[in-house]
Amino acid sequence: MDNIKTGSFIREKRKEKGFTQKDIAERLNVTDRAISKWERGLCAPDIALLEPLSKILEVSISDLISGEESQAENKKNEKIIVETINYSNREMTIKTKRLKKELIIISLVAGLVVLTFLVYGFSSVIFQRGNPVPYLKAAMQIDETHRFIKVNDGSFQNVYISKKKDQRIDDLLKELEDDRLLKLTFKEQMGSIYEVTDGQNIIYIESEIYLGRFIVWTYPNSTLPDWQE
Repeated sequence: MDNIKTGSFIREKRKEKGFTQKDIAERLNVTDRAISKWERGLCAPDIALLEPLSKILEVSISDLISGEESQAENKKNEKIIVETINYSNREMTIKTKRLKKELIIISLVAGLVVLTFLVYGFSSVIFQRGNPVPYLKAAMQIDETHRFIKVNDGSFQNVYISKKKDQRIDDLLKELEDDRLLKLTFKEQMGSIYEVTDGQNIIYIESEIYLGRFIVWTYPNSTLPDWQE
């Protein structure tokens, strides 16, 4: 196909029919810029557009391909050309669907591989305290007003979570005092364990860095029966 010759032929027939480039573009569901490129010989119409374009311009497909009106005896090849184009379109559709299925399968396999890698590579972090969902739900509630959030993890302990920057035991005790109306006093720190007292009982609060970004504070319910939810 001679793009320049075909483009000139398309422009000639379009003007004979009184169509604008926009008219042709709307009927073919393409842009008028595409029509302009065809007519200037910068590119050729897609093979799937040859048949509908030939019907709009009322010429044969072989005329579009050759860029001139064929002799009557040559038009017998039109049926063969149409069948060839339709066959090509069907084959292209089948290949496209097959490719999409293959891409979906590849994406699923790749996703499974990545998920497996994350689970095996980072399971010790993700499942640091068992089921991560209650901790993540509580962590999402942390803001400037509520810096320590109770974690309902189903255990027989009181568990709070805060951001790593809020790791001062005094801040936690103040939060618990405001929330529970119970005065607690810090006595001693032993590594990650803090010894506090309510004036009568000694309570041990354990701190643990969680997911590298949070602090989880834990102490037994049995030492403070009045604090149960």
